Amino acid sequence: MQIAIKTKPARALLVSVEAAMLLVLTGWVGKAYVANALASRPTVDNLERAVKLDPSNADYHIRLGSLYEYSPPNLQLEKAEDHFRRATYLDSYDPQTWLELAAALEFQGKIAEAGACLRQVDLLAPNLPAYQWPIANFYLLQGNIDEAFRHFRVVLAGTSQYNSNVFGLAWKATDDAGKILQQLIPERVTTEFSYLNFLLSQRRLDEAQAVWKRIVAGREAFSPRQSSPYIDSLIGAQRADEAYQVWTDLQKKGLIRYSSLPSENNLLSNGEFEDELLNMGFDWRIVSVQGIYAGLDTSTYHSPSHALLVQFPGKQNLQYQHVYQYVKVSPGQSYRLQAFMKTEDITTDSGPRLEVYDAYNAAALDKSTDDLTGTSDGWTSLLLDFATGPKTELIVVRLVRLPSKKFDNLISGKVWLDDVRLAPVQK
Repeated sequence: MQIAIKTKPARALLVSVEAAMLLVLTGWVGKAYVANALASRPTVDNLERAVKLDPSNADYHIRLGSLYEYSPPNLQLEKAEDHFRRATYLDSYDPQTWLELAAALEFQGKIAEAGACLRQVDLLAPNLPAYQWPIANFYLLQGNIDEAFRHFRVVLAGTSQYNSNVFGLAWKATDDAGKILQQLIPERVTTEFSYLNFLLSQRRLDEAQAVWKRIVAGREAFSPRQSSPYIDSLIGAQRADEAYQVWTDLQKKGLIRYSSLPSENNLLSNGEFEDELLNMGFDWRIVSVQGIYAGLDTSTYHSPSHALLVQFPGKQNLQYQHVYQYVKVSPGQSYRLQAFMKTEDITTDSGPRLEVYDAYNAAALDKSTDDLTGTSDGWTSLLLDFATGPKTELIVVRLVRLPSKKFDNLISGKVWLDDVRLAPVQK
């Protein structure tokens, strides 16, 4: 429907109103443009003018308040507080404005008011780590550990960015390991492993044990390799029983599966090399050496379809001891190590052999088989009987080649190892 304006006075009045509205709009746009241009060069004078030109823009108040709060030449906390309060009035749903106001109040010693502002931040951003982090630190400074842990827990659940800082602050706040684990660490396996590794870095193996038990009891899946630092730390601390228990936990959880599990008939893991080499824990480990291949081979084997192959390039007279496995044993027990080895064109007078030694005291146990050189006629059976000492509980079985003392000493050729078996000898 169209409205016809027939009289000249009415048309003149309408034109005047439209012109006035256009003039007001042009003035408002002009002020906003000038204010934005001033704010793009954020000095106190420019922002003060921007606020006057566009007083309803919360962002200008926040920027000006920040200068009054954090810039030493312009430090005026009361003015900062005023501008932050104005910003919260203009935009009460932005958690950043409340956070800035809380900081200004805290700097002035107005702790109760700062706390009220932070509660508003928590209400607006309950799951955002960037906002929960300063809230947690505020309560920690006030000595309210329980409330600080509640907010730190949200931080840990949302991001790994603050992990080490949170863990360190928690242990400075309290040495109650149970409280930290229960109240602070979320039931999230990546965070739990991060905390476990933090404890290892602090050599807190007793506390790490409780974390590991919670990880294993949880339903969330993880890679067995994530437990490798924990096992190695326990082995390094001569806590072999605990290290092997971790390995057993992984097997019970179904994270490590072998065609044949270690048993009384064979204490070695994957002795037939039919499964993936995990390169950790109580499985075979291979330390990489430049120029030397070491890994599974499916073309040559004793039984049934894989063997371990190590190939030497003939460029070094090296001491090779880089394929090995930790084995949990009992003190004062007789054992027999059996294996099959095959060689092809192994040069020098010093060839590969198998060695067994006490992981913590080689003087208590260090024995080896005869070495093999040249090309063997089929598979050679190796046999080594030994007895553990009264304190031996962890041994190392490894493939070894000792340096040659002769002039022609650069080793080349191939060696295969298969069907390695270690079992106690019944008395």
